[in-house]
Amino acid sequence: MRAIRTRLALGIATLALALASGAANGACDFLTGGGFIINPTTTSNGAKANFGVGGGCKDGTPTWGHLEYIDHGARLNVHWTSITAYFPDPSDSSKARYICGTARTNLYGNVDFIVRARDTAEPGTNDVFDIRLTQPQGNPPVNVIVYSTEFSGFHKLNGGNGGGGNIELHGPTTGDFGGPCPALFVGA
Repeated sequence: MRAIRTRLALGIATLALALASGAANGACDFLTGGGFIINPTTTSNGAKANFGVGGGCKDGTPTWGHLEYIDHGARLNVHWTSITAYFPDPSDSSKARYICGTARTNLYGNVDFIVRARDTAEPGTNDVFDIRLTQPQGNPPVNVIVYSTEFSGFHKLNGGNGGGGNIELHGPTTGDFGGPCPALFVGA
């Protein structure tokens, strides 16, 4: 678990540096996907979490997209209210994208979210979907994870880890990667 968190922290630091330097800017694309995963950290009896996601550059702006997510085991419903960022994962920039935004939920109220989706080509047997929800808590406020599938290991759509569906990376299109992503940064 510590190794996973260390790799995640290094990836986040690399991403922050790339965004700050403008290195992430360039020809953009867009991503769409849908399906289900089984999140053993919140589900029981094989309950599924369904999702539909899209994001990317459209008409010159990086803030196009949507997110719907329902974890049937946790009885969690997530509905996007805005898309704030779209950018490549620096550790896998040819296949994986982050989509960030705000959402309303039935369990946590308003949250910031980050989705990592990875397209590994057809037939999508190793495509990946992960979601993190955060909220500022405490005084002074610190961004805290209230829900995540990142560390479950059960996020591959068809690769034998419990799930199904497809992620499609399309492009290129006009616009630049970028935008604010509060859910990327957690803790103090």
